[in-house]
Amino acid sequence: MEKDIKLDMQKALDSNDSSIKVQNGESDFSRYYHMRVPFQLTLEYCAGCKPEDYVNIVTLSFEKAVLYQETLAKKNYSYVNNAPHFHDYFEFVIVLEGNIIQRIEGKDYLYPAGSCCLINRNLRHAEHYQSQCRVLYIGLSPDFVTELFSCAQNAFFSAEKRIYESALYHFITADLINLGERAYLDFIPAYQNHLTASRLHAMTEAMVHTLLFPDFGASYQIRGLLCSFLSYLSAPSQYHCTSIRLDKNSDFLLFARITRLFEASDGRMTRTELEQALHYSGDYLNRIVNKFTDMCLYDYGMTFCLKKAAQYLTESSEPISAIATRLKFTNRTHFYALFKEKYGVTPKDYRKMHM
Repeated sequence: MEKDIKLDMQKALDSNDSSIKVQNGESDFSRYYHMRVPFQLTLEYCAGCKPEDYVNIVTLSFEKAVLYQETLAKKNYSYVNNAPHFHDYFEFVIVLEGNIIQRIEGKDYLYPAGSCCLINRNLRHAEHYQSQCRVLYIGLSPDFVTELFSCAQNAFFSAEKRIYESALYHFITADLINLGERAYLDFIPAYQNHLTASRLHAMTEAMVHTLLFPDFGASYQIRGLLCSFLSYLSAPSQYHCTSIRLDKNSDFLLFARITRLFEASDGRMTRTELEQALHYSGDYLNRIVNKFTDMCLYDYGMTFCLKKAAQYLTESSEPISAIATRLKFTNRTHFYALFKEKYGVTPKDYRKMHM
C-alpha cells in the first residue's frame, strides 16, 4: 500500500503535464524535485481532517494548468513516514487558511493562517495537513528570482531599491552564491498587521487570474505581482522576518516569534493575544520564554515595555503620566515601582540623568 502511494505521488508530479520532475522517487530520504519552468504556483485546499477527505490541488505556470485530487492520507504520506523532499528552486509556503505543520530536517513547526516560510535549495521538508486549510506554494527558479531582483537596478522609483536592504534579498543572494546553508526564513504577521489573510488572498487571486486568463502584458503583470508579494513580505510594518538556522530547535523559533511580537507591541501583548497570534497555549509560551530567559512571560514582556519607557523619557518631553498611559499602565504608582526596580531610579530622576 505504501509503495502504491509513493508511485501515485510520483506519477502526479512527474507526468507530462507537470512542471515538476521527480528524481529518486522511490527514496524515503533523498527525493529531489526539479522545476522545469521559471516559476510555478500550487494552490491546495484540504477539505477536512479524516484520512479519506480530499485535498484539491491546482498547479499553474505559464500556459499550463493541472488540477487533480488526492486523499489526505496520500497527501500526508511523506510527513507520516518521515519521507521529506528537497528541490532545486526556492519555495514559499503561504498559509491562507487554517494551520499546517511544516517538518524541516526532522523538526516540526506550526504555521497558522497568515504566516509563511521560505525554503531554500538545501533543506529536506514535508508538510502535514491536520484540518481544513488552504495553502499556496510559490516556486521560483534561481534564474527567475535573480531576474526579479535585477529589475530594481533600472527601476523608475528609488523606493524599489529598498528590496536590496531586506533580509529576504540577503537570504536568497547568500544561497545563490553559496548553496549549502541549512537555514530558512520564517514570516509572521507584524503586530499591527490585521489584514494579512485578506491581503494574501487578494494577491493569490490576482496571480491565479493572470495565469489562467493571460492577455497582452501578462508576462509583465505576473512579474509585477510576484515583486509585490516579495515586497509585502519584506516590509517590517507588515511582517516579522527571522532567519532560522537548523542548528537551532523549534523552541528557538517560537521564542523568536514571541520576541518579535513583544518588540512590535512594546511588550504589551497579553497572554491571550499571544495565544491567538501564535496558536499555542499561554502555559506553553510561558515555558518557552522561561527556558531561554529564566523569566515568566509577563516579566519578559515588561522588559520591552520599560525599555520603551526609558526611550520616551530621554527622547521626548512628554509628561511621565502620558508615557505611562501610552504604555497601557492604568496605575501610575505601579509604573513608577516597576521602572525603579529595573533602573534603580524613578522615571523623573532617570530623565534628569539623561537630559
